[in-house]
Amino acid sequence: MTTVVRVTVVPGDAPEGILLLALGGELDYTNAERLRHDLHEAVGPEPRDLVVDLTELSFCDSSGLQVLLGVRELVQARGRRIALANPHQRLKRIFHLTGLAEAFGVQPTVTQAVEILTSQTPL
Repeated sequence: MTTVVRVTVVPGDAPEGILLLALGGELDYTNAERLRHDLHEAVGPEPRDLVVDLTELSFCDSSGLQVLLGVRELVQARGRRIALANPHQRLKRIFHLTGLAEAFGVQPTVTQAVEILTSQTPL
């Protein structure tokens, strides 16, 4: 596996109160701790809902899932929600087999993920 995974804040038309991040690369045990740090830094202290675009994430092992679960806990501890968008077919299958698809609000597109978060009342 490669040791590179990118976290990008996606500029654009996300509604107020929603942070849109994109992950790219291969996420495994060699870079999970770095990603954990980068995600926590990107989320920052402000309580916001979070949409994570997984379009460019080509691989994710159990270490990566643990990082995503940790970010979910951080966001939820602030009374906010997280949604993941557009995972590759293998990752989508893992989310469904583990029961995490519902926990993460996995959606086929970023637009649908944003719509899900904006249509629900805050926790």
